[in-house]
Formats: sequence, structure tokens, C-alpha cells
Amino acid sequence: MKVFMNTKNIHIILVLMTFAMFGCSDKKDSSSSCLNQLNEQKYQQVAENSNCSNYHRGSGYLGMAGMSFSNFMKKGAADNLTNTLGIQSLDNASDYSQGNRNYITKALCLVGPDNLTNSNRCNGLDKRSGTRTNYDMEISLFGLIGDMIYVNYGVLDLNLDGTISQAETDNFTGGVSSASSTGINSDNPKYEIIVGSDVYVFDIDTSNPNNSTFATYTDNYTINPTNQNAIQVANILNDIQNNPTTSQIRPIIKLDNMTDITGGTDLTPKLVLTNELFTISSGLNTDLGNIGLEDNSSLRTSLTENLSKLDNGGLKSDGTTCDAAAALDSIYMLFQNAADNSTSDNSTLLKQSNLISLTDLADQFGVNIPSVTATGFDNLPMTTARLIYASDVGGTTYTDSYENAHNILYNSVYNAKSLGAETSSKNDGKVIFGKEVRGKQRITIEAENGDSSSYLIPKGKHINFNQGEKIKKGEYLLDGQPLPHD
Repeated sequence: MKVFMNTKNIHIILVLMTFAMFGCSDKKDSSSSCLNQLNEQKYQQVAENSNCSNYHRGSGYLGMAGMSFSNFMKKGAADNLTNTLGIQSLDNASDYSQGNRNYITKALCLVGPDNLTNSNRCNGLDKRSGTRTNYDMEISLFGLIGDMIYVNYGVLDLNLDGTISQAETDNFTGGVSSASSTGINSDNPKYEIIVGSDVYVFDIDTSNPNNSTFATYTDNYTINPTNQNAIQVANILNDIQNNPTTSQIRPIIKLDNMTDITGGTDLTPKLVLTNELFTISSGLNTDLGNIGLEDNSSLRTSLTENLSKLDNGGLKSDGTTCDAAAALDSIYMLFQNAADNSTSDNSTLLKQSNLISLTDLADQFGVNIPSVTATGFDNLPMTTARLIYASDVGGTTYTDSYENAHNILYNSVYNAKSLGAETSSKNDGKVIFGKEVRGKQRITIEAENGDSSSYLIPKGKHINFNQGEKIKKGEYLLDGQPLPHD
């Protein structure tokens, strides 16, 4: 990841700052006292005065953040932005209240674009309602520029010396591993047989189907079928023949191990920084257009190019798919509906989990499951497979929940799911804090109709809701914005 703001862009920023701050002195407004106080650099008095306009208050907060024309006119100001803006290290790019970034946040909540003012970043803060004036948009531009500078240096400039060295960049960068090795064991699988509302687990005897052993599904798919009753098998086969539209067969395949797609590193800081830069840049591009800057202007062209780098569909510079992105897509496809402990405790929900299409299994992982040739089973449609997870490294026992898999497999699945996971609620409901799972907090959203969705939140993450609070569909459980599509 390259530093988003280069020297050329900073010079453009300073021109914009000059325009904005000189403009501030020329504006006519009925709140002349607010304007006079700004000119006297009484920024805090204006920022905290609710009788001043959003434009003036936003200007005041930015002044408190060090983003005043007089501050940037100081000798060497542009050479050390960390010092000029009083930038402090950020724990992550969505740390909105650290140091002077707190003032930038307060300014943007008053004058910023809709996607920012409507986000959880402005929860509990004064924020605008209604449309913005052109003056508001000018100050919004100023704030977004400051926010971008703060994010870059607050995250990457580890020693806060005003420069981002190659070593600091290398320390932060890394990425998803292109290795996507999976230990999928599809040899001699057992089969899930569905006949209407009845579900069985079968170990099919291909030479004499009536000698097959079976078990009735109750709450898990890892059971070893031991019931061998030719009459009962014949009755099940007869039911299949009489109910062709509601019958199907699924191979139950084993996942013994998997390469961790993250390489064992926490990619969250990189994803959050990318997301923040994308959000800020999008806001900048929107506001530049709102104040009349043409699409083909050098600044907007530069922003558009940078936006395409942040969200490029997982492509390499030559237009082909990045190996790491392809690996992530494949692995995430395998686990997008993986069952966890809460799911596996519910026999109905478990039926809908741990499924992958046979086409994806063949195309993405090279695993081809042969058709069942045993008489009576051979006409059953087979389009999906069911996964179970090894609970020990040797693969002697298995589980329906990836959370009960052995540590190596659990961490690999969890990290793969985390990369593609959304942090927004999938339904309206009440927030319920469950028990910890391997050092992670389980959060469940329970809807009034009984539906629920669960999330595992790493320890140390700030959760925006308390036990029992109501959450609406689309609201974010954690600090930050939604991740851009990879």
C-alpha cells in the first residue's frame, strides 16, 4: 500500500486551504460575532456556540485541529504535517476521537457529506440536518483533506517524525496469502438423503443398496450410521420414488485442514485504513463536484485514479485477477454459511448451513464428486455437498461447527470468514451478548419474529450497542464504515 497523499497532492491541498480560509474572511453573515471571533482565532468559542451556523462552527473545530491558514503559513509547515496538525498515533483508521482528529470529526458531522453524517461516526455528536450551503461544502472539503492527512500519518508514521519511511510502509503492508490449500477429504463419503421433511444419513452399499446402513438425522451430520434394516431401507427408497420433487442427495465431505488465507496476520488494520481512505476520497470527489469543479480537472482525475486503486475489483495492474483475491474468493465461498456453535445447536438452522455447490467445489477446488450409481439412489438430484470439520488434527472425529474444529482449522476458517464478513446487522432486533468463544465475544441479534443472526467479535473491538439495546437492519455493530467490495 502506497501513501495516499504525495507531495504534489499536499501542495494542491494548501492552495485549497488558502482559498477556503481567505473566503472565510470575506463571507457576509448575520452572525457577525461568530465570524469576528473566527478572525480573532477564538476557535473554541465559535465551535461550541450552538447559535453560530454549522459553517462557522465547523470552521472553529477545524481551527482547533490546527487547520488554519495562519498555521500552514508557518515556516516548514508543509514539510512536517504530523507536527503542524498535532497528529497523534491512531490505534486504527476508524479511531475518530484521538487527538485533533476528534475536532475534525466534529466539524465533518456539522458540514460533511451525507454518507459521513449518517454514519455511526457522528453518534452522540451535533450533526447537521437538511441540505448544505456551498459554504458548508467548502469547509467540508477542508475537513476531509485534513482527515485524509491525519489518517495517513496517524496510522503509518510510527515515530511521528512527519515522514512515512519505506520501513514504516513495509511494517504496515502485507496481504492475503495466495496459497489456498484445503484438506478436503471426499473419499468414500456418507450421504445426506432428504425425502420431503425426513432427513437421513446414509452409508450406501453400492453393490446391494438394501444392505446400506442409515441413521435418522436429529441434530448432527457427523453420526456413524449403524442401522442396517433392509425392510426400512426399501421403505425409504419407495418414499424417494413416490416423492421425486422433494427428494435429493448430498455427499457429506470432510474438511481436515486448511491454509490460513491471512498468513496468520491480522489484516483488519489494512482493511479499515483502505475503507477510511475510500470513504474520505469519495466524499472529497462528491464535494468537489458539488462546488463546480469539472470531472476532468487534475484534482478530480487524481482522486478518481486513487479510488480505483483502493477498490479495483481484485485486479492486478495488467487487468488479470490477483492471485490473493482469487484465493480469498474461493475460500470465502467455502465458508460463507459455515455453521457455528449457535447454529449447530439448532437442528433446523444446521440443515441450511455448511453447504457448497458441487460446481463451485469442482471449479474452485478441483474436487469432483462422482454420481451415486446405487439403484434407488441414482435418480436423486445431487447439486450441493455438506461440509463437516475435523475436531482433531488426525481427522478421527468431526463436528458440524467450525468453532469446535481443531485450532489450526478453526483459526483458518475464522480468519477467512472475517475477511468477507459484514459488521452490519442483517435484521432489526435486540442485541444479546452471549458467551465467549475462544476469546471472542458472541453477539446475537434477536428479531421479534424469532429470527436471529450471530457474530463473533474479537476482544478489544468497540461494540456500539449494549446488552438489550435495539438495533435496526444495516446499523453497524462496530466502529467504522462498511468495507468496500474486494
